[in-house]
Amino acid sequence: MIDILMSTFLKTAINDSDEIYGVLPYIAPEVLRGKPYTKAADIYSFGIIMWEMTSGVPAFHDIPHDLNLSLNICRGIRPEIIKGTMPEYVEVMKRCWDNNPKKRPT
Repeated sequence: MIDILMSTFLKTAINDSDEIYGVLPYIAPEVLRGKPYTKAADIYSFGIIMWEMTSGVPAFHDIPHDLNLSLNICRGIRPEIIKGTMPEYVEVMKRCWDNNPKKRPT
């Protein structure tokens, strides 16, 4: 039931340009859920950029940027960590893209 409600909300939000701006992989889950945009949302985006620096490709480049990706981001799906990435870097990156904005670095 929650998936249906979330799906309905996201369809409305994504199709209404007054609601959400940006490129889907960089939009924080809470913003996709209709919460206000905050500094924590910027930190989330930075975490995605950190991943791109280790991979050399855009996040979720191999899947459609659609409602399903939005739902997956809200469920906590993140790009797969690149083998050989320094553990300290991975730790910061994961903190940045944490689903809970209060757990992200400030």
